[in-house]
This record gives sequence, structure tokens and C-alpha cells, in this order.
Amino acid sequence: MKVLRALMLLLAPALAFGQRVPASLSEVPAPCDLRSLPPDVQTRLKGELRSWKVQGPADLGSRAHERWESEKPLACPGIAVGQFESAKASSYAVLLVLRAHTDGGYKFLIFSPNAGRSSYEMKVIDSGDHGATNFFIHAVRISKLFDEQSRRTFQVQTSEGTLLADAAEKEYETDVYFWSRGSYQHSPVDY
Repeated sequence: MKVLRALMLLLAPALAFGQRVPASLSEVPAPCDLRSLPPDVQTRLKGELRSWKVQGPADLGSRAHERWESEKPLACPGIAVGQFESAKASSYAVLLVLRAHTDGGYKFLIFSPNAGRSSYEMKVIDSGDHGATNFFIHAVRISKLFDEQSRRTFQVQTSEGTLLADAAEKEYETDVYFWSRGSYQHSPVDY
């Protein structure tokens, strides 16, 4: 009953403004489903990156899973959406793990709209060849991590960034990636 009530609260604004509502919950993509990403991004992931998959909850190690579950709002550990490069368009951060061996390598990518086109540019932000089950990503407001002076010092140009958390044993590192001077920069943060 609680789920039905929550669903009604979520759908009421869409109905009030005449937006299409899925006929069934099966039409709504799961948070880690590729269908939650733009078609151009889906095509790239299914094509040139087909030996990789989005990091899902089942792919996380126990420590990473526990830490990821504490994030609010809880979202896919391998997809983060935000205005990472521009206040006018959404970008899509994706954490990929090898399909054949999910604790093997990882790739942290950000897809951002190409100016004036319907395609997305892919940027490789970070990668590694082991320990993928220890990592997850999460969108975050920059003001939650940096005060005004730090934002000026780092020349942060947007209000949102992406956290890459490493929850391995004896690893408590979390880096925030943010847009500055035309590229992604990163800084360790206490998070």
C-alpha cells in the first residue's frame, strides 16, 4: 500500500501537467538500465564498449555496497546524472566494469552534449585494472563540498560534480570531479 501511495505522489505532477505516464511500471527503466541514458550514449556503450557493463548494486563488494546504501538519494552506483559541464544541459557519468570479471578493470566516463548536435562526447575520466567492486559514483552539489573561497581557488564552473568513492579495505578515498577551465579536475574530499 505504501508503494502505491508513493507511486501516486510521484505521478500526480506529471498527470497535472499533461505529461505521458508509463502504462505500467515495466516501462520505467531500472536505475542501472541502459534505457535510463540517452540513445546516443546507449549506442556507444552497446557498440565500442560492449565488453563492459554499468556497475550495478550486485557488482559491489560488501564494503562498497554498505557505503553506497548510505547515499541519499539512493541511485545506481554506476550512473550519475547532473549538470557537470553546463547549467543548461545534463551530462551522464558512467562507471563501467568488465562483463567477464566485475572485480577486474573499471572505466569512469562522462558523456556530455556536443554543442549544436544531438550526440554526446565521451570523456575518459579515470580507469583502473583491478578492484572495480570497490568503486561507485554519485552526483553531488559542489557547495556541499567546497566553500566559496575553494570554488574560486579551483575555478569550479558548475554547481554539480561527480563523486568517485573507493570503499576498499584501508581505502577511504573519495574524489570529486568537477568542470574547471575547460576540462575535468579532481580533488580528494572528506565525504
